[in-house]
Amino acid sequence: MSLQEQWVMARTQRAAQNQSLLSRSRQQRLECHQALMAELSQQRQQRQQTMQQQREQTRNHLRKLEQARAAQRALDEYSRTEIARQRAQSVTDLLSSLGQERAAQSEAMQQQLQAFRANLELEVESLLASYSQVQQNLANAARQVRQAFYAELRQQVQTLQQLARQELAQMAEERQVMAQRLQSELIAFRARLCEQVWGNGKPVPEPPKPIESETGSAPEPAPPTPPSKPSSTEEKKIPPVEPTKPVEPTEEESGRILAYVNKYVEALQVQDPGLTLLQVIGNREQVRDLLARGAVELGVDPSEILSTLRQMVSETVAV
Repeated sequence: MSLQEQWVMARTQRAAQNQSLLSRSRQQRLECHQALMAELSQQRQQRQQTMQQQREQTRNHLRKLEQARAAQRALDEYSRTEIARQRAQSVTDLLSSLGQERAAQSEAMQQQLQAFRANLELEVESLLASYSQVQQNLANAARQVRQAFYAELRQQVQTLQQLARQELAQMAEERQVMAQRLQSELIAFRARLCEQVWGNGKPVPEPPKPIESETGSAPEPAPPTPPSKPSSTEEKKIPPVEPTKPVEPTEEESGRILAYVNKYVEALQVQDPGLTLLQVIGNREQVRDLLARGAVELGVDPSEILSTLRQMVSETVAV
């Protein structure tokens, strides 16, 4: 036998052995699978039986609980009904006793009220009798007091009338003296003010009204030229110049000037709270400053401001 034939025979034997081994292995696995499936089926059946038993036990337990709860509900309902009945009975008894007590109290109060009414009527009758007597006595006493009071009042009225006549006469004399004194002070103040403003009775040349430029600002007024001193011969020949009458401002300009003067005085009062309008007008430097600033800021003639100042002074002195 050649090597090739031996190799073929050995290969054939190995193939047969492998085939037999595979068959036995497949048979063993099949038997194991069947045994495992049988065991699993048995376990499933056991679990189903166990679960069926647990369900039955749970159902029986729930049934018993439901029966116990129903019995407890019946007992609770019966106890509540019994308690409500007892309470209703106690309330009925209490109301009955209260009604009896109230009836007894009402009867006692009625008796007390009748006795009180009888006593009250007796007391009222006695009080009315005493009141009539007291009222008569008071009326007599009041009449006497009123007559005495009227007599004293007439005397006091006569005395007061006489004192009032004397006081009115004295007040009239004092008012007349005060009016004369104020008139003289006003004349002196006007003369002093005219002297302070115009200086030696000569009017200061009126500066022209400022003309606003294109930019809107008013040009500063040129300083007045001092008047030339006249010669002795001219003083003899030329009579003294009378001061020109100041221009009277219109109502609108007077209101603007009045507001400006009040604002100027308030600005000065910030520094000196005790300063008054008369003190400001009595100061020559402050009057000049007021006239100069008012003429520039308001665009009016200084004589109009001066007329407004005189009017304010007259009203202040009159007050």
